[in-house]
Formats: sequence, structure tokens, C-alpha cells
Amino acid sequence: MRNRRGLNRIGILAIAMIIALGAVGVTYSAWVDEIAFTGSLSTSDIYTTLECGTCSVDPATTGTSIGCATTADPTQLTITVTNAQYNATPALNPHYYCEFTVSNAVNSFLPVTVASRSITNYTGVYADIELLPVGTVIAPGGTATGKVHIYLTDVGQLYETLPFTLTVVVN
Repeated sequence: MRNRRGLNRIGILAIAMIIALGAVGVTYSAWVDEIAFTGSLSTSDIYTTLECGTCSVDPATTGTSIGCATTADPTQLTITVTNAQYNATPALNPHYYCEFTVSNAVNSFLPVTVASRSITNYTGVYADIELLPVGTVIAPGGTATGKVHIYLTDVGQLYETLPFTLTVVVN
């Protein structure tokens, strides 16, 4: 029979592991503290405007026009082509242009980004928004300019009055 005097090596190793594991647990519990607070966070209001710019017809065509007007919705403009013209000769086909500006007020304190932009579509009419891509950032006090380009692609809307709604959303 074997005589045991104290702990053997495995016993000492087991006690050392228990002490080390306990120390790790105490250290981890001291490190993982949770702080809770109650409060509120607010951002600045966004103050942007959408404004009409210069409208034109190229080449100038008698009896036809394009105009722009603001609406009650600050994200929209109404652009109207009156007595729309079409010519099968590309150089003589009138192209209608209307510039617009998106302004971010100085007191908004935050830059804004053009999130979306759209314009009414009609069959037989090309209508596109140029110079103001989605993602354009406008700093406080800054502006960005875009241009609507419209022309008839066939005679389907000839001599019609065509109201277009331009919408520009920022966030």
C-alpha cells in the first residue's frame, strides 16, 4: 500500500487552476460594468428650399413655351410646357429646359443629401433631370443646381399643354 503525504502534482495543478480561474472571473466582472443613463438627443431641423430658375426653348419656337412654379409642397415644382412642338428633323425639334436650385439654409446646421429626384413621364415625351445626381451633398448655406430637359419623341403630345411635377427629396 502506498502512503500519501499531502497533495501530489495533479492536485496542486488543480488548485492553481481554480485560483487562476477565480482571478479571471473577478477581473472580468470588474471590467464589464454597465452604465445606464436617461436623456434625449436631437438633431437640427432641415430647412431646404426648391426654387425655379431660368427656363428656355432651343431652338426658339413661336407659340410654344416652358414655365416653372413653386407648389405648396416644398419638395416639388411644377414645370409646364405649353403648345408642345415636334419636328422630325432633329436639329429643328424643340428642346425645353428649366433650371432649378436646391438650397440648404445656413440655420439648418447640417448638410443634406439628395435622396431621390423624379419627374412626371408622358408617352412620347423625353423628360430627364440633369446635373443633380442622387447622393449630392449640400452644405449648410449651400446650393445645388439641376436642369430639367424635355422634348417630344413623336407627335402623340403635339400642341398639348404638359404639366410636369419635379420632386427632389433630401435627407
